[in-house]
Amino acid sequence: MDNLYMKGELLQLHTKNSEIIEGRFFSITNDKSKISLYDVKELPDGDKSEGVLHYHDSEVREITKIQAPNDISYLKISEKECEDVIKVAKKYVYINQVDSAFHKAINDLESFSYIALSSDGANMGRKCKMPFLVLSTPDQIYIFDVQAMEYKAFDAGLKRILESDSPKKIVHDCRKVSDCLFHKHNVKLKSVFDTQVGDIIIHKNKTGKIPSKVKTLAECLNAYLGLKVNSVDEKLDIVKCTERPLATEIKENLSKNISFLHHLSEAINDEMMLPFMRGVEYFTENLRSCDDFKAWELCVNHHQLPQDFKNAIDY
Repeated sequence: MDNLYMKGELLQLHTKNSEIIEGRFFSITNDKSKISLYDVKELPDGDKSEGVLHYHDSEVREITKIQAPNDISYLKISEKECEDVIKVAKKYVYINQVDSAFHKAINDLESFSYIALSSDGANMGRKCKMPFLVLSTPDQIYIFDVQAMEYKAFDAGLKRILESDSPKKIVHDCRKVSDCLFHKHNVKLKSVFDTQVGDIIIHKNKTGKIPSKVKTLAECLNAYLGLKVNSVDEKLDIVKCTERPLATEIKENLSKNISFLHHLSEAINDEMMLPFMRGVEYFTENLRSCDDFKAWELCVNHHQLPQDFKNAIDY
């Protein structure tokens, strides 16, 4: 079975008994032996079933993605980029002890200029310690079980990464995670690229006003990457997050929630830089596109800002 499905995608299952089942993707086991669907019906004219139904690899001949009329894609990244991100999310590394795998992960993270940091582990703010910390490079997602490793995880490398100038940490709304790290783990988060703050700056650049409300991660992923608003799960079960062993469902959601942060930061950075890039492009053309007389006039007045510069950098 293919594992490149997003929750809610419409699929058709062709069984070995020549039945055609249509339903929306819910989940798939790690070994791909069982796929679960909801809103299931048997084609051509079956009624939709309630709840989630399960199909085993032994009974499925083929699975195909189909596009429903109301499922038009507005992706602002390529389908290949999207599939590559989903592949990375599927192969997360879970670390619950300070061993060779832990140190290998730290070395990998420190080799990048930018890493992503999830705020999922700080939903309770300074009230309690983080049950986990999720960090990722563009190619690998690491779930550090802080509850299992306790202070040893920070002493062995996490504190160094979080407090260093490099790598820069990409976060969506760093407030709670910064608060929790400082008050519960004695870590002062530094060198942050906050995508929520970036969205605020972009809104101000476009409208001249600061927005009254901030956008959630799901809303920003939808606005800048064209992902569906249900592409992340921002309301994790707090009780399940503290239960050990940590449920596979929680691990998968943690991995999914951080998986597009690198792409989001690139899109927001490009958008924030747009007025600057337009300004540079305007300066590049300002003289060389003029006739000799106009160029001479502009050179004489080079200390003055060109009159139409503001129009060039407006959104």
